[in-house]
Formats: sequence, C-alpha cells, structure tokens
Amino acid sequence: MFKQTYRGFTLIELLVVIAIIAILAAILFPVFSQARESARKTTCLSNTRQIGMATRLYMQDYDDRFPQTKAFTTSQPQIDDADGSKEDPDLGSIFDFILPYVGDKKQNRDDQFRQGLYACPSDLAPFDENCPKVYHPGGPNVISYMVNGYFVFGLNDARLEKSAETIIYTERRSRKVQEIPPFCDDIYHPWFNPLINPQTPDGYNEMDETTGALDATRHQGGSNYTFSDGHASWKRFSQTYSPPKVDMHTP
Repeated sequence: MFKQTYRGFTLIELLVVIAIIAILAAILFPVFSQARESARKTTCLSNTRQIGMATRLYMQDYDDRFPQTKAFTTSQPQIDDADGSKEDPDLGSIFDFILPYVGDKKQNRDDQFRQGLYACPSDLAPFDENCPKVYHPGGPNVISYMVNGYFVFGLNDARLEKSAETIIYTERRSRKVQEIPPFCDDIYHPWFNPLINPQTPDGYNEMDETTGALDATRHQGGSNYTFSDGHASWKRFSQTYSPPKVDMHTP
C-alpha cells in the first residue's frame, strides 16, 4: 500500500502570496478611494445645481432679482463696501430666502437647513457649530456652501453680461489650513484681496487658493461652482480666478 502524503505551503510561498496581495491592495485601494470621491463629487455637484435652480425659481417670483440679504444696495460693492462696513444690518441669509424652494415646509427650520442638499458629502464639517456666528437663525451656524458677495446687495439679472460665466455659489473651506481656522461665513467677498484692495479687513485674502474662503481643491484638485444662470460644473480654481485674464467671480 502506498502511504498518502500531504504537502503544505512553504514559508517562502506564503510570503510571496502575502506580497502579491499587498501589491494588489496598494494598486486597488487608491482606485476605490478615487471612485468613492468621484461619487461624492457628483452628489455635491447635484446639490449645487439644485441650489442654483432654486435661486432661479425664486427670481421668477421676484422680478428677476437675486435674493437681497444686505439692507444697503449697490451695484459696485467692491468700491462701496470695500472694507465690509456696509454689511450690517442684514436681511438674513440667501440660503434662507431660497429655503421654500428646496425644503420640506412640514419640517422645522433646523431640519430644513440640515438636509443633504446643504451638506457636501466630502465636507467633514458642513454645519460647523464651532463657527462663532449663526447666519441661519433656527438652523446651523453655517453650511457647506456660500454665496458670492456681489449677489447680495440688490443685483438683478439685467446687470449681468455673462450670466453663464459668473459664479454665484461655491464651496466653503470648512477645514483648518496652515493654522488658519475654517472660513466661517455664508458669503465670500472676491474683492477682499490685499493685492487689489488696500481696504481689505485685517489684510487677509479670501481669494487665496489655499487659505482663502473657498475650498478650491476639495474634489480631486478642484471644486464645484454654481453659475448665475442656474447651471453648475466642476472646475479647477485657476479656471475661475486667475486675474487679470480670468475672473468668473466678478460680474
């Protein structure tokens, strides 16, 4: 009779298998991560598009005027409000004005503000309670998105020469960068740039690609932007702001 023998794996063979698995994991994990971020980017883009369309619906009811949230009216805030002194008192948040067009009226205000539409899936702190000021009474302090300051002083559609090329909403920088705390406002000011405006408060630059108001690289090196005609798209920051040749933030 023949004795049956069993052959096991040698240590070298096991190490080879483990090495192959490690190599495959190193290759596939970034792919899975990119696929997950692509899905988040798409969801966020959908949010910004819906916010843009809600704004257009609001305008249909208000003679083609964008929601005015500042009591002071001006067509040139970069001059009249160069230092931000005209922003108080205000009339509320633009995201509050369009809430009836995006929220469930049966919900309370806090739940309406905290809906997925106002939170980018890639934003780790969309409703940052550490932000010192509450811009949405009855709701969270801030949301994932913010509005271009040019649109809150009584701007209407007729004044826009390039509606499809002018940004109205973008993504708020909710993370700390280089010891600079998160940007805690629901409005960003394209004219708060010390290189072009000596009256910029405290000398900071809201249009700095890294430390400014916008999270310019949140989604695979770019961010989602909503344009004043209601459409939205992903772009790299330099495609939207590289003065003097490119400036989609100034009407």
